[in-house]
Amino acid sequence: MPSERIPEKYRLGRGFVPKARYLDPEFQALELDKLFTRTWLMVCREEEISRVGSYVEYELGAYSIVVIRDSADSIKAYYNSCRHRGTRLVEGCGRVGTFICPFHGWRWNLDGSIKLILDQEEFDPIAADNWSLVSVRCDTWGGFVFINMDPTAEPLLDYLSPIPEYFAPFQFEKMRVTWWKSFQVPCNWKTALDGFLESYHAIGTHPQLMRSDKHNLNLATLREIDNRIWSPTTTYERHATYSAVGKKKEVVPDTEKTPEARGTDNVTDPRVSFAMSVQYIYEDMKGLENPLSHRAAEELKTAEIPEDGNVYGKFRELYRDLSIKEGIDWRDITQEQWAQAGTAWNVFPNLILLPNQGSAFGYRARPVLGDPDSCTFEIFALEQVATADYDKRTDVKRQHFDDFNDADLGDVFMQDMRNAKNVTVGMHSPGYDGHRLSEAQEMTIYNHHRVADRYIFRED
Repeated sequence: MPSERIPEKYRLGRGFVPKARYLDPEFQALELDKLFTRTWLMVCREEEISRVGSYVEYELGAYSIVVIRDSADSIKAYYNSCRHRGTRLVEGCGRVGTFICPFHGWRWNLDGSIKLILDQEEFDPIAADNWSLVSVRCDTWGGFVFINMDPTAEPLLDYLSPIPEYFAPFQFEKMRVTWWKSFQVPCNWKTALDGFLESYHAIGTHPQLMRSDKHNLNLATLREIDNRIWSPTTTYERHATYSAVGKKKEVVPDTEKTPEARGTDNVTDPRVSFAMSVQYIYEDMKGLENPLSHRAAEELKTAEIPEDGNVYGKFRELYRDLSIKEGIDWRDITQEQWAQAGTAWNVFPNLILLPNQGSAFGYRARPVLGDPDSCTFEIFALEQVATADYDKRTDVKRQHFDDFNDADLGDVFMQDMRNAKNVTVGMHSPGYDGHRLSEAQEMTIYNHHRVADRYIFRED
């Protein structure tokens, strides 16, 4: 993107992102008009609309789109607007047999065709197709349902590449939602995402992750900082990822992410050290790990370790056996596949996915119309289900909270949400002009802005 097309106050520098891209209402208006209308956006999971007539409304700024299962093997999306006077047809999540306008009672079939116009003879006798609901492009991947308001956009799988390939071993399509929470956060939607696009902040924000005393939330000591984890970032065209590869002082060139690189400081028994790191994630964050991996970690604490001392290998064996016993389709994931999957991915523009074997996390941020200092942030947890339960209907109940303090998020997520609020306060200072980013560990953030410019400032 030629820099002269971009107004100077929004122009990126080397590792520099101007704060106007977060605080300026005009920039947010450009994002809503030029960015979100041209990209593939995740709306829901397929299990949320497993029955014919089940729908989910997707609100983004001034836009409302409804995704609905119109038949056993078909999902469609429409602008959520009556063709008569524009009334919103449905709200939230639910199930309908037909779309019924709550204003004048007009009706549409689930395939979008008009079913009933009151006193139709009084209207201009135009073709019936002109009364149909206006379709929005819709497609699925990995159990997710995506929409795109641009009829000329590239196919979903091409847009997502290389994520479908790298995530294939983790079988997202065989996972189901265990919980989904949304809440208002007093920050820009990108600020909410930024805190999850890098792990550079972990030692400063989440020092308890490496401590044996997980309740000790005091700031990290210099010794703990010296043992910090290094998480380099990698960009793939529009998407980007980071990978926690190990302690920075011990990392050598070309070090890759491995699930073995986990532990707890000041715990001499390597079995307990590894197990505590697994169990804390599940106990505090309620996701990314699951009841089976938690049980495997508990068994690991007293398990006999092979002569090679491979603690992770023993944990994987225990986890595999428990999973197979519960009917889970277990796949052996290679080191190369773990490295490709990374730790967390920005699925451009507003989704983050964290893959793990048997479970995963997802985060999504959406702007609030007219208020760049506010957003709706969502966290959802996924767990793989037994093969026998693939077709079993699940009742997904999304929870919404007006204040993130009421959402029972646990220490780790609460630390992140407080950061988002404090970053916003600090960005409004006259003494701050923009983000200066690590060129090794924060390029996920920079890449997001670089790609956004291609959509916002391109010549149509």
